[in-house]
Amino acid sequence: MKTTDMKETRAKGGSCKDRENHLLVILEVLVTLLWVYMVVRWIYYPSTLITLGYLWGLVWVAVKHPRWLPVVLVVTVPLEVSKEFIPAYSLSERVAGYNVSILDFFRIAQLAISLRWLSDLWQGRKLAKDKIRVWIRVKKDALLWLPILLLGVYLLSTVFSVSPKHSLTETVRLFSLLITFYFAVAYIRDEKDLQRLGYTLIGVGSVLGLIAIGEYFTGHFFFSATPAVVINRRANATFADPNILGRFLVVTFLFSVAELERRAFWKKRLLPLVAILLQGAGLGITGSRGGILALAVSTVIFVVLIPRRKLTLSALVLMVLAIIAAAVLNPVIMARFESLRTGLLSASGGIREYLWRSGIAMVRDHPLFGVGVGAFGFSFTTIYPYFNPYSTFYVSLSHTAILTVLAETGFLGFTMLYFLFGKTIQRGWDISRLVSHERLRFLSTSTVAGVIAIFVSAQGEGRLYEEPLLWILWAMLVSVSRLTNEKIGKDSL
Repeated sequence: MKTTDMKETRAKGGSCKDRENHLLVILEVLVTLLWVYMVVRWIYYPSTLITLGYLWGLVWVAVKHPRWLPVVLVVTVPLEVSKEFIPAYSLSERVAGYNVSILDFFRIAQLAISLRWLSDLWQGRKLAKDKIRVWIRVKKDALLWLPILLLGVYLLSTVFSVSPKHSLTETVRLFSLLITFYFAVAYIRDEKDLQRLGYTLIGVGSVLGLIAIGEYFTGHFFFSATPAVVINRRANATFADPNILGRFLVVTFLFSVAELERRAFWKKRLLPLVAILLQGAGLGITGSRGGILALAVSTVIFVVLIPRRKLTLSALVLMVLAIIAAAVLNPVIMARFESLRTGLLSASGGIREYLWRSGIAMVRDHPLFGVGVGAFGFSFTTIYPYFNPYSTFYVSLSHTAILTVLAETGFLGFTMLYFLFGKTIQRGWDISRLVSHERLRFLSTSTVAGVIAIFVSAQGEGRLYEEPLLWILWAMLVSVSRLTNEKIGKDSL
């Protein structure tokens, strides 16, 4: 009987592999046809080969190793340059004032993880049943149901918006990120998955730091940069904006510090140390003042959650030295950092004062639901143009996340922001207090500090909920919480 059962099991396993291989071949053929269409529709150039390689690799991961899909999301977050790789799939007309790329690498990864989850659900596998538990846990975990309330706030804000098209666009964006968030939670199932994401962040941050250094010395930028960025040689790597690169490097630094702390021997600490040097140099070259502030605040959060760690202080000193060394090479960047001593308003050259005043006026006139999510710029240029002291609209966004949330979604949206980020800090504190498991503690601390780094950075350039990395970090924190509950044997988080 046992021999017969083993044969049946092997036969079923072989049958599943055959189906997977057949599906893999079919999907690879389909994406190749998409690539051929792109080449036919657009002039052939080398980036199309990169796109084809990415599509082949993504399909292989989705079919053969679906638990690596969150890793693909992390890798593709910085690849904003990929929008330039596939122009044939950009819409010919602007939508609500935006240039819309139907396909870029991150959006394709979002689509892949969604289709894989639906495929598992359709086939009724045990794996799919495990994933359905994500939805069952929603009512127990505030970090799972608060985002749904946030979506509700966005919908209400759209209804009362002064520019429904802009608001609908931002609501759709948030919905897509929420779907990605929940599916990422479904595929981050154990410590190995979490640690894999941590290693990926460290590796990607190191590569980006190296690219930033190369951009600075060569003057060649991978992404279309503004004249000011090119003239000042503020590296942006594969991002559209140096400040977003700076923010990403701060988050990866926190995971590098955690890895440095976890390793017992100095030989094993060499790789995290090299990563910290590259990330620090890259951050310095970006000239991102918001990145520097985010580094300071998030490091404090890290030290509070895991106190009495000498290596953390040493890593921060090393990071600062790398930043200074990189900034000293460029007087313009050094001047940007030194301007922080005069205060935030002075550092911004007074440019944002009138934006803040217009934002306060929006809050005063629309206190509950705001002017509509994504409608700050429209409101400023059409309803509140008298706040603009210039003959043209030099800047039309507040570049301050808290003020943007208040102006666009009112006190309702601000309340959601308070609970989401407040719960994040509380969750990090609870995990550090309840868990003695070293890896989970460091993963939790790095994740929470990373979320706070994004929040602080967003007060300088404005991108908060639109940041994909924020939702990936929240997915990691939810998974750490679940594993923590399993370790202590009760739902304490």
